[in-house]
Amino acid sequence: MKKNKFKQEHILKMNKTDQYRTVDELFKRSQPNSVYYTMLVLSAFIVTAGLLLNNAPIVIGGMLVTPVLTPLLVIALGLATGEIAAIKGTALLTLKSFVIIVAAAVLLTFIFGPTKVEPIIGDSLRTIVLYFIVALTSGVAATFAWTRKEIADVLPGIAIAVSLVPPLGLVGIGISTLNVAMMRFNFLLFLFNLLGIIVGSLVIFSLLKFYRSDKKVKADSEELKEMTEKK
Repeated sequence: MKKNKFKQEHILKMNKTDQYRTVDELFKRSQPNSVYYTMLVLSAFIVTAGLLLNNAPIVIGGMLVTPVLTPLLVIALGLATGEIAAIKGTALLTLKSFVIIVAAAVLLTFIFGPTKVEPIIGDSLRTIVLYFIVALTSGVAATFAWTRKEIADVLPGIAIAVSLVPPLGLVGIGISTLNVAMMRFNFLLFLFNLLGIIVGSLVIFSLLKFYRSDKKVKADSEELKEMTEKK
């Protein structure tokens, strides 16, 4: 009987080899090196410039460049495997990243002066809820894309959907222009997006049984923690 070369594997089945590969790749892309920080700063400047110009395509371009998604997936992976070291090591990197984004936005706004920023993102509770749903599903999609190489080409689209840098950019603009309402709303929006991505990713890592790769996660997280503390 001829073997069907198009036989499909169950979406929630994953062998240990693929799990190890995913862990390695996620930690590799979450290293606090010059490439990571360069792309982060470039993303922050592009997104902030797009917000100041009220130009959505420029904002989208900046979101494509940002590297902040992978550290968040590592945090979710740490939660799924119970490895606190992975969470601590990556949490420090993400915190630094968020501070850099806000600082870059403050600097750019200070240089080019206050301006009226149109609500590209929105400014209502409905907006926050909808963005949370988008973040939740984006966390799910991003985790599937990282674990399934056959759908890795959707990652750029997920990067656009993940709205983390624009709210932080608006927080920076709010700080520079002393707009407390803008700062407060967009920081809240950012927190909901952050929570949505991590929860969505955590669910998928758990369903894919990544807890079986806890030793690999522990080894890689210790390496990452050492690198982060040196920066």
